[in-house]
Amino acid sequence: MAKRKIKRTARKDTPQGKAGIPKKASMVVYVIVLLAAVAARTEQLYNNMDFSTGRYIDSSLARNYTLMILAVGFVLLALVLRLGSSRDKVVETCILINPMRLRYDRLNKKIPSSAGYSALLMAFLMPAEIIGDFIELINKNDRIIKEMTAAEAEDYSRLTGYNGAMAAEHILMILVMLTFVSIAVNIFKGEGLSHANCAALSTYAIWQTKQIFELVMNNVSLSVSSELVYILFSKMAAVIFFLNTARLFNGMEKKNTRFWMCFMGYAASILAAVSVLPRYLMLLSPEEDVMDKVISMRVPEISDVGIIFMTITIVTAFWTAYVYRNMPKLNISGRRHLRAPLSTGYQEMESIDESEFKDQ
Repeated sequence: MAKRKIKRTARKDTPQGKAGIPKKASMVVYVIVLLAAVAARTEQLYNNMDFSTGRYIDSSLARNYTLMILAVGFVLLALVLRLGSSRDKVVETCILINPMRLRYDRLNKKIPSSAGYSALLMAFLMPAEIIGDFIELINKNDRIIKEMTAAEAEDYSRLTGYNGAMAAEHILMILVMLTFVSIAVNIFKGEGLSHANCAALSTYAIWQTKQIFELVMNNVSLSVSSELVYILFSKMAAVIFFLNTARLFNGMEKKNTRFWMCFMGYAASILAAVSVLPRYLMLLSPEEDVMDKVISMRVPEISDVGIIFMTITIVTAFWTAYVYRNMPKLNISGRRHLRAPLSTGYQEMESIDESEFKDQ
């Protein structure tokens, strides 16, 4: 009996989502929204902000271009992430499993190295912020010392005002720094986020939650017209993002964990950029009248810069980290079939030598 020729074939991409737009297109939406929102916020600070009160000169919704861009952008991001397609790619005999449907243990080793560099950036910004706190405290005490007599100044410490609450926050920041260093090392080693890393991310959530409460309690001017609102929202989005990241990579994933992790990653990155970058642009402006305007503006926290990159580099793991799996195909008589698993009994029959039947 002549043996039938078996030929392996290739298949096109297999759509698995609800709409024709791929989920990966959310990256394009993210870039457009981030650039547009940062530009609108910069214009808003230059031309529509009263820094003496921290409120807008014209607080009407029609003048708040930043808010309109963010509202439309976040709706588009949510729609693409929720309704967009997630494709597997089949090439020859291999199928590339899309990371949006991979188990967390397979994703663990597929985080791109860019996320490791972002984690290192987050870690190095922690001591920079601690040093900045000491510099600010020393400068404040130097101004006080200048107004004292020589005898009074001799007994006055430049670290006056450094209390237990500040020390506790700095200890917490050091723990956050060690957490991100550990995450970076594990990513570079190809091990991804370990269970210990997921648990340690709670230190970041505690630190940011503490700052959120302080921001709300110490600023009665906090409102939709205040410059502080984007600082508040960026911190809240970052906390939700890292909590969902810890849940996913710790094997505690729920139905919507990946959606909220990706959405909050985009939101935290955009809000951090809108909060930080325009204020740095204002502070770096060479115009004297601009500096006079922003002299009372809250100086951006340097650690917030890391949020712009850390969140988005983890989200990109879901668009690039495919896993290969063998997917043999059969092409018999011009028809394409999947090779289904054979039962034990059928395999035994297949192994019978045809010559036995010819002899009979």
